[in-house]
Amino acid sequence: MFFVAVLLALKLGFALFTKVAADEAYYWLWGQHFDWSYFDHPPLNAWFLGLSDAVFGTNVVGLRFPAFLTFIGTLYVMWLFAKRLFPQNSKQSFLVIVMVFLASPTLFVWTTIVYHDHLMLFLCLAATYCFTDYFARFAADENTDVKMLYLAALLLGLAGLTKYAAAFLGISVALVVILSTQLRPLLLRPHIYLAGLLTFACMSPVLVWNLQNDWASFQLHFSDRYELKAFQGINAATFARYLFSTALYFGVFLLVPLVGIFWPRRYETDFAKLGVRLAQITILTSMGIFVVFAARGTVHWYWSDLAYALMILFMLLYLRWAWLIWAHVLTSLVIILYGVVTYALVPAEYYFGAGNLEVGRMYGWGQVVPKVEEYQEELGISNVGGTLYVSAGQLAYYLDRKDIFDFAAKESQFNFWDQKNVPAGEDGLVVHDPFGDLETAKKRFEKLTLLERLDINLLGFYVLWYEIYLGENSTPIDDEIEKVPHAPKAKL
Repeated sequence: MFFVAVLLALKLGFALFTKVAADEAYYWLWGQHFDWSYFDHPPLNAWFLGLSDAVFGTNVVGLRFPAFLTFIGTLYVMWLFAKRLFPQNSKQSFLVIVMVFLASPTLFVWTTIVYHDHLMLFLCLAATYCFTDYFARFAADENTDVKMLYLAALLLGLAGLTKYAAAFLGISVALVVILSTQLRPLLLRPHIYLAGLLTFACMSPVLVWNLQNDWASFQLHFSDRYELKAFQGINAATFARYLFSTALYFGVFLLVPLVGIFWPRRYETDFAKLGVRLAQITILTSMGIFVVFAARGTVHWYWSDLAYALMILFMLLYLRWAWLIWAHVLTSLVIILYGVVTYALVPAEYYFGAGNLEVGRMYGWGQVVPKVEEYQEELGISNVGGTLYVSAGQLAYYLDRKDIFDFAAKESQFNFWDQKNVPAGEDGLVVHDPFGDLETAKKRFEKLTLLERLDINLLGFYVLWYEIYLGENSTPIDDEIEKVPHAPKAKL
């Protein structure tokens, strides 16, 4: 109980005091542009962010309040699993599951910030409980009530309306039904097909948006985002980075139960047996696909969060080594504390003479934005943009404006808002950082003049720089010709 309390306290501190991540600001901006769906992801998370902002205003509480709600929901689902899997020891089992979950650095952070994962994880875990409950009851009585099946299908559909990775759970549900002799009779009944239709109906906004935009989102995820095309070769760097990052940031000691879930064993109840089977297939399909895609280009380790979350729900059924759990908790606490310091005060690497531009880009906006507003007033300019979609999103969030421009060649949601070019002949302010695409920004104006360079220092450490430019006489370019799938490499 003590460690659960410590982790919850750290989680609350992380939510309230860490800087807004670049992609959080980008997704916040989506919520200011209500649409059927979006370029990078489905829309449900953005819809919630827009609603939360309307209620609480543009601040860190309003931004992260949806993650607080979904975390409460995730805890409730864990409690339901603990009661079904460990009826004689539900409370202690629940606390251990929560402790292991929170001690995984990725799950700790990704259920605190408002990337799409906080909502997808809650919906997928809830759907998993409902599917497993229905399947277990069907295995005992084929005439059992079907309400839980339809609730599961609804939750799965909403998960798919949140993030495409929910599809792995849907595929796994289908495979569990097909491969299980106890569940195969479902294929002769209409309800499993009607439930599938309900799931797809929930995702119809995504299909509408992609139909209107030449399937751009699907093309991004299946092709454009990877450095190598299919069968073109192996990108050893991204492949190794995915494997290493996944093992480290979920917790190296969790590799044992992640593999151990596949060890053949008997389970006392159909609920446990079918739940583990559903988790096994989801882990295999999702991580198997990610390993293949990592050989082509960048695959982020946190995409495997559903696989790890499902494993944690069931790991106490087969894991008998208490020392491994404590090793996981204690070692991961170090990484979590590093994260709190890094994202709230200053990137911890700077204490050891190293740098971290990826984290550093979260800092300095308290200095940049007042300067931007000062130049806007002085020069009488309303148009403002960044040299990459993430800096444009951060500008939008901190200025509390949705009419910000992204001047980079890399395709982003800004392409679909027609916010890549300032109107012809007008002037604009351009904010550039080490990640930005200044060369393309220059093409969008007749003249680009440096107004000021800001060096960001934190606690005596130099972190990174920002530059503010005046762009004169906008000369719009055709982004269908100029767009590229990848951002330029960051540079100091």
